[in-house]
Order: sequence, then C-alpha cells, then structure tokens
Amino acid sequence: MSYLKESILLLLAIVCSVLFVVAIINIAFYWASTGFDWMFLGKNVLYALATGYWVWRLLIMPYRKRKALEAERD
Repeated sequence: MSYLKESILLLLAIVCSVLFVVAIINIAFYWASTGFDWMFLGKNVLYALATGYWVWRLLIMPYRKRKALEAERD
C-alpha cells in the first residue's frame, strides 16, 4: 500500500476514534439531561457502532495482522 494511502487511512481511523469516544461520552453524560430522548440515544448509538467498526477495521485489525506476521517470522 502506498505511503499516502496509509497515512490517509490512519488519519481517518484517528478521526473515527475521536468520534467514537465523543458518542460514548454523549450517551453516558448527556442523555439524561435530554429527558431520556430516544432519538438522541439512537443517533449516538449508531455513531458509536459505525465509528467503532471503522476503528476496528483500520487500526486494530492491521495491528493484529502485523503482530501475527512478525510472530511467524520469529
């Protein structure tokens, strides 16, 4: 994979990580102050699931594959 593509994917993964954390914080601390609005909860749960998936796919899986390949070489 080219260096530019890797850096863009890493940037996207970092942005998704931040959005994931913000969605979880919104659910944990601000849902009660909205009067337990179900639309607020649903939107933030969808944000958390979607961004969590991309963090998993772009950050965690490549790291695990790289570690497995290094273990095979050793």
